[in-house]
Amino acid sequence: MPIEDRIPGDTWTVPLPASRSLFLKPLAGRLLTLLRIPQTSLVPALSPSRRQDLSPARSPPSRRSLTLSTLRILETSGIGFMQNGDTINYLDGQMASLKVADGAPKLLIDMIVVGGGIGGLATAYALAKSGHRVQVLEKSSGLHQRAGGIRVPPNMTKILLAWGLHEMVQTALRCRKSRFHSLETGMLVGVLEWQEDIMQEAGAEFLIMHHNDLQEALYKLAVAAGATVRFRMPVQEVFFDKEKQQPSVVLQDSTKLTADVVIGADGSCSQVRKYVAPEVDVGVETNHSFYTVTVPTSEMQKDPELSEFASLHEWPIWMGNSRSAFGKSTVLSLLRHSENPQLRHCEQVEEGWDVTVPTSIINFRGCDPRIQRLFNISDSALRTKVVHRQIAEDWLDDSGSILLVGEAAHPLMPCTMQGPSLAMEDAAVLGKLMSHLSTREQIPQLLEAFPEVRHTRCLQVHGSESRNAMLVTLPPGEDRDRRDAGMSLSLRTDTTWDDTMLREQWEEIGDVFGYNAHEAAEDWWMKWGALVRPADY
Repeated sequence: MPIEDRIPGDTWTVPLPASRSLFLKPLAGRLLTLLRIPQTSLVPALSPSRRQDLSPARSPPSRRSLTLSTLRILETSGIGFMQNGDTINYLDGQMASLKVADGAPKLLIDMIVVGGGIGGLATAYALAKSGHRVQVLEKSSGLHQRAGGIRVPPNMTKILLAWGLHEMVQTALRCRKSRFHSLETGMLVGVLEWQEDIMQEAGAEFLIMHHNDLQEALYKLAVAAGATVRFRMPVQEVFFDKEKQQPSVVLQDSTKLTADVVIGADGSCSQVRKYVAPEVDVGVETNHSFYTVTVPTSEMQKDPELSEFASLHEWPIWMGNSRSAFGKSTVLSLLRHSENPQLRHCEQVEEGWDVTVPTSIINFRGCDPRIQRLFNISDSALRTKVVHRQIAEDWLDDSGSILLVGEAAHPLMPCTMQGPSLAMEDAAVLGKLMSHLSTREQIPQLLEAFPEVRHTRCLQVHGSESRNAMLVTLPPGEDRDRRDAGMSLSLRTDTTWDDTMLREQWEEIGDVFGYNAHEAAEDWWMKWGALVRPADY
């Protein structure tokens, strides 16, 4: 949990899953050691009702027909087997090679995706590409026109390439470096730069692109693959119709729609989650907000101290006391904390991405003057309230036909690097799994496989994002001083990267950036697919 999301009464004792920060070791050798903060103590202890987001990955419930122990015996005994083009060779319990038949499913079903953002459109494309009949229900009147850029780490870039978006990847801005500044003084504190060998090992580039461009590209992909995207379709209720034995959605005008599967990709304020996981639907206010502005390059170039930001090929970050700022070229976001218990005008709004406020009401006291000047170029800012929500314990309902994906299942705080990436990974995994569908009995089995593949991965990334957020929002004190001293080592110009340093940087990002969603789904199918295949598959 980021430092800005601490809840009164929390203590800092609960272990995180085994994962590491993206920033620490490359920047400061062993910064956690310098700070004397154990890696297992960087998020608040949770009450029993809030612990599920740190629980280990769960085996499928007994209500599913998967008998995992059977295939574990086959795997550990070194037995190899082959069925219809799917080849697995086991040597000493390890999968030595595989060949996957990537055809359309034998059974095509009707699927409703609730939500037409990046996650919903990506899910629709992945499922339609597999041959299923997909319709997307989006409450807004069109594609979200959201000001702001989006960071595309290598794990997400690989999905875009696999989906044929080569031109978008080639024209996006390649980003290898972040400069860390003091939010109070503007002083340069440290530099993080990913090395060429590391990015090659990750399998793709770290990119920056506009949110709107990515959403439009995914929309075109989904429609071209056969999905139907319906706007002005706000979903009011989701439930399983026991009489029809089908999941159903009810629109705001009382229209009822049914399908074989309903997927909730409607974000952190999900209507679908209210049915699947109602116990975790209520969020906790943090008194934090993100403010995002789009600044014309021509205006920045008029100010000598701002002109450098117009041509940066990096992602600058400002670190402050329970607040931070970051941006690229024409887009800048500021995380601000309101210490006033009586929320001001700018706080008295609904949660969401479409709330606009005048920049004149933002409190810039104690900020780098350049931040204020950048914001003041624009008359208004997009305000996003930070509400802490837990990872849902159950992503699939008891009927095995209503599933949560993306931030409906595992919400992150706004403006995180990996939020859109996790949603894209979810889509890629789900599409791969459902491409193997051949009987109706497999529907709950393959949907249950989705959280089995994704749960641990999402916990890992959530831990990384939380620690990164805490690192850049440290209050004044010894911890911040040690952080700054460690980061200052990166400013040395005489540093030569040797194999040891490269290995340490890879250890920090390998699990996060090196992840391949399509391979993760196929790995599951190779290990457990024999148990869900029909006899004549």
